[in-house]
Amino acid sequence: MLRRTLKCLGGGCARRSTFASKVGEKAKHFLVAGCLVIGLLSSASAQPEQQIVITIKDFTFRINQMPLQLYLPTVIHLKNEDDVRHDFRSEIFQGSYTQVEGRDSISYGTGISGVFLEPGSEIDIRFTIDRPGQYQFQCSIHPEMTGEIFLVTVGAA
Repeated sequence: MLRRTLKCLGGGCARRSTFASKVGEKAKHFLVAGCLVIGLLSSASAQPEQQIVITIKDFTFRINQMPLQLYLPTVIHLKNEDDVRHDFRSEIFQGSYTQVEGRDSISYGTGISGVFLEPGSEIDIRFTIDRPGQYQFQCSIHPEMTGEIFLVTVGAA
């Protein structure tokens, strides 16, 4: 097959070289389409994320929150610095697509209700906030551990 193709490319077989050029054109189209899809996906993931950083230390949630806006991608970065397992659950995730990224985390519930964090583990929870409010969270293992995430809408100027 390779010898025939080489002979055709040398000018001995017009039918095969036409076939080869058609295949080459199709490959170019697939390559261009693939580049467009990758470009669209990378531009979608380049959208700015709102960040909430929550560190669990000494059986306390320590939160660092920027002002949040509706309908923007949001990431909660959780880090367990305690020597025991903790849980993070909140109603903020209910009804929205949620993605959990981390090695030592377990998601549960319909969609995501919360996650477990082993000692020393870190996870990112990505979702989009679609309603304003004051969202409480807690550790179901240690119910005295609670905190709040605030989303206040601000009118356009």
